[in-house]
Amino acid sequence: MSEGSQGAAPRRHGLIRSPQDFWGGIVLVLVALFALWASSDLPGMRGFAFGPGTAPRMFAYCLIATGVGVALMGLFTEGPPEENFAFSGPLGGAVLVVALIPITYYSSRIGHFVPGVAPDIIVAALGVVVVLALAFVMIRVAPRGPVFITAATLIFAVSVRPIGLVIASFVSLVVSAYATEEIRWVETLIWAAVLTLFCSLLFPWGLNLPLQLWPRF
Repeated sequence: MSEGSQGAAPRRHGLIRSPQDFWGGIVLVLVALFALWASSDLPGMRGFAFGPGTAPRMFAYCLIATGVGVALMGLFTEGPPEENFAFSGPLGGAVLVVALIPITYYSSRIGHFVPGVAPDIIVAALGVVVVLALAFVMIRVAPRGPVFITAATLIFAVSVRPIGLVIASFVSLVVSAYATEEIRWVETLIWAAVLTLFCSLLFPWGLNLPLQLWPRF
């Protein structure tokens, strides 16, 4: 009886019983509020047709509900204590973002050196190469998951307009799979192709968003 009581985790009598769940939920709510602010100038529903701002706001509201639910679990259920927070993950994502600034700044000059190819396509290709190279270098000092998820998001943002939704979606999905060391190539390529097909049908036709599918040369 005494041994079992000694091995059990101590109960917390404060307001927050599971700090990890509570603060994780708060972060989700803050991210959703930022998404609502960022998409506030996009038009919403037009009759029965989705506008460019409909899906972002819909997902943001769902994320708010999820974050509130997770935070409430942190108040009413027991959980593990807080762990030491490392800044290497967020710092790695910031380095990837900063690395794209000079490429974007010199985009017009880069394009003049390759006749017949649009400058934004060259910028997108260089951005993908730089982000991937930095991601593989930074996983030695930063958590693998946040680095490759950030890299996949940046690759999609840089390449979706000039290269097209099909290639940008497929490449970013494959890059995001590197977030885990247990990557399986066959399953990854199959799911990337399936999700790319889903995105290609959803955004241009289902949501009526002006996204091109293939590169413009």
